Amino acid sequence: MAAVAGGEAGDSEKQPPFRWLNVARCAVAAVVMVLILAVIINAIQVVLRPNSLSLTVVEGTVFVKRLPEEKNLSLSLDLRAENPSGRARMYYTNLDAYLLNTTMESTAKPRRDCIIYFRPKDIVAFDQQQAVMSSMKLHVTNKSMPGYFDKLYANGTMRDVTLRLDGDLVTEVTINETRRATYYCRSLIVGGDPDDEAFRYWQDDVHCTKA
Repeated sequence: MAAVAGGEAGDSEKQPPFRWLNVARCAVAAVVMVLILAVIINAIQVVLRPNSLSLTVVEGTVFVKRLPEEKNLSLSLDLRAENPSGRARMYYTNLDAYLLNTTMESTAKPRRDCIIYFRPKDIVAFDQQQAVMSSMKLHVTNKSMPGYFDKLYANGTMRDVTLRLDGDLVTEVTINETRRATYYCRSLIVGGDPDDEAFRYWQDDVHCTKA
């Protein structure tokens, strides 16, 4: 009986290491499972995350047309918006637009420091890997564009002008995601008649950068 008792005591002394080994295995398995889940979640986010909206000012110019009967100017530009994503539709809404001197493009008060401020129409929903054209037009007076109106009315041009766009960028994946997005379209020309084909021929598109 003593031998049996001794054997049972010996077995009980050997059990704790095996018990700890099982606990360690469970802990390692749990860590591995967490890592696998993290990798899967990250992969899903990468797949669902749409590429950024791409904006381009066609011919890199804000065209100016004189309106002598009203003594006003008509400013116009064409903006091409491309959706590079193959997974989500996009909208760019609630837009604020500013024409700024290059040195003032990052001002904290763009409406105060801009050459002219205007509210373009929304760039409405468009499908994956497609592009839409958005024409922006506004009439300006000497009062709304002081310091620059006379030069443009006399057929002058302004160079190195920046178009800043602030708006809500909405992407559709499983749910709508909205975030405020700012784009800078730099080194634009303001001036030139939109009906002057010779002038337009030499102008290159300007791609906008997202802040």
